[in-house]
Amino acid sequence: ARTVMRAGQAVDLTAREFDLLHVLLQNANRVLTRRALEEQLYTWSDAVDSNALEVHIHHLRRKLGNDLIRTVRGVGYMASTAASPS
Repeated sequence: ARTVMRAGQAVDLTAREFDLLHVLLQNANRVLTRRALEEQLYTWSDAVDSNALEVHIHHLRRKLGNDLIRTVRGVGYMASTAASPS
């Protein structure tokens, strides 16, 4: 598990959640397609469920707030730097 700070509070994330957050924040304010995110997070040998990415996004929103990760319908996801964790 990894820990990030949000509004002065420690928040524990799984390794996959942390990796996803890291990729989103490295590309803040840019829309990343589902495919691009999956390519960053998974190797060829990983068995990936069809909704795995959505589940990780849901968990991150629950832990860090809904304002950090935005869904761009039909395209993908993006992190907003205006709401990035402190």
